[in-house]
This record gives sequence, C-alpha cells and structure tokens, in this order.
Amino acid sequence: MDAKKVSILSALAASSCCVPPLILLGLTLLGVGTAGMAGFSSTLGAMKWYIFPLAILGLGFSYYLYFKERKKCSTEACKMINKRFTESMLVISTVVIVGFLGWSVYPYVIPSNGPKLDTRALRANTSSAHYAVYKVDGMTCGGCEVAVDGAISASGIVDSVKSDFTAGKAYLWYNTAELDTAKVSKAINSVGYKGSLLENN
Repeated sequence: MDAKKVSILSALAASSCCVPPLILLGLTLLGVGTAGMAGFSSTLGAMKWYIFPLAILGLGFSYYLYFKERKKCSTEACKMINKRFTESMLVISTVVIVGFLGWSVYPYVIPSNGPKLDTRALRANTSSAHYAVYKVDGMTCGGCEVAVDGAISASGIVDSVKSDFTAGKAYLWYNTAELDTAKVSKAINSVGYKGSLLENN
C-alpha cells in the first residue's frame, strides 16, 4: 500500500466519529430512515479515543512511506509516480486529522471562564414560555452538537435548542402547552445518540 492510500484511510478514520452524525442529520432532514446507521454512529463515537491514535499512526506511516520512496528515487535516479498527488493527499490528510482532533479536544485543553454554556443567560433572552433539559449520551465533539441541535430543530416542536457535548446535555425552549418528549427522544436517537428528559418546566 502506498503513502497516499494510507493517508486517505487515516483521514477517514479520524473523521469517522464526527462525520456520521452529520450525515445522519442530512438523511433525517430528507426523511430517510436511519435507525441502523444511528447505532453504528454511536459506536464510532464511543471508540473515538482509540481511533485517533490509529489515525495518527497511519498518517505517520504515510509520511514514512513517502520519504522512503523519495530517498530511493533520489539515489536510484527513478521518478516517483503521482508525486504531487501523494503530497497533496498527505497535506489534506494532515489538516483533516489535526482539525478533527482539535475540534474534539479544545474544550478539555483551553480553560474557560465558567461553564461553556450560560443557560441562565440563554433562558433570559428567549421569549419561549417553557424550558427543558435533556441528557444526551454519546456526544463527543462539536459535530455531535450540530447534529443533535439540527435534528431537534427539524422536528418542529421547539423554538430553539442548544447542546453542550462536554456536559452531555441539550437545552430546549418551547411555547407549546406540553413538550412531546417522545418526539424529542426520537429526534436525538435519529442521529445516533440517546436522549432522556432531565428537567421540564
């Protein structure tokens, strides 16, 4: 296997925990049933901290293969096949892996002044009469937040929603007389996570 193939596989592995929820959101918005893939997506999210080291090792192996071939060709006066394409794939794969890794670890590395999400300020700035909090199991990065927010919003039963993957919660504001909790849970499940009501007032 050559350097470009290994680098592409490494980039796909690094993005595997964050991209499937967004794909599921797209399928949900299109009305396509996604129950089977939702379980697969949740499993990938749980394995994320095992997948990233493998992706980094794969990328390192790609660079090793590339430089080994380049050195061989410089001494044996041969021409590297698809040199520019391989170099491009190495750069793109590096950006993808570093980007997804950064997106996943920034809340744990960068200190924040207080909680990531000020729910009291959000509650004060909304015209919605009611407020609910859902526990959401399986969120591991910003992509998960986007998927959960999008799925709940698309259900049309809340006015606004904001998820926080570090807290494992989704905050909902709504004006209906009663929140359709089953529909909210179904929306969360459709993108690969498990939601349960914690607070409703």
